[in-house]
Amino acid sequence: MLMENITTVYLIRHSRKIANELINNEKNSEYYQNRREKIILSVEGEKRAEILSKEKEFDGLDIIYSSNYARTLQTAKYFAENRNMIIHVDERFNERKLGINQNNDLYLKQYFDENIKNPEGESRKEVRYRMKAGLMDAIKNNQGKSIAIFTHGAALTFLLMEWCKLEYIHKNKHKCLSFKGKIFVDKIFDAPEVFKIKLDERNEILSIENLEFDSLKD
Repeated sequence: MLMENITTVYLIRHSRKIANELINNEKNSEYYQNRREKIILSVEGEKRAEILSKEKEFDGLDIIYSSNYARTLQTAKYFAENRNMIIHVDERFNERKLGINQNNDLYLKQYFDENIKNPEGESRKEVRYRMKAGLMDAIKNNQGKSIAIFTHGAALTFLLMEWCKLEYIHKNKHKCLSFKGKIFVDKIFDAPEVFKIKLDERNEILSIENLEFDSLKD
């Protein structure tokens, strides 16, 4: 198989965000979902995003996509500015909407029931559907190229579950996923977190890897 026929997709979870404890929203009447979309990176998160952007793995990037959340755009900006590239914002890569009347068990329940959701929120099925549509459009328009998509932990996992098996998930969000019988991630996701997907000319997935970088190890 010729290498020019291979499409490479990097699914990148945003870098570390500012701690909730550092923000007081008592005088902020803005809708909860809007506040979530505006959450910014921490100082450490900015540094980690910049470090990741300089990894040689990404030297051949051809195009960058991002959700419209502040923290994904703040992560993607280092990749874009270092390479004089444009960030293509696509809301289909947004994080799952939690909705109202949240319960503490929803996070886990959605991994076992693809239709459960809060009022005004999204189900796993709905998130997977829009994420996959955005991904396939990106691939269709960039066949044989290297694509970076900056997105979020739950949305990214729900997309991967289209092709992968969830072996288990713990209450602390430790997840184990396998592809074609081989486990490729077994941990609590970090921020940033990178998954590399290779597809052939028919857009069939050849491999899924979880990339780890020494430069980001604490």
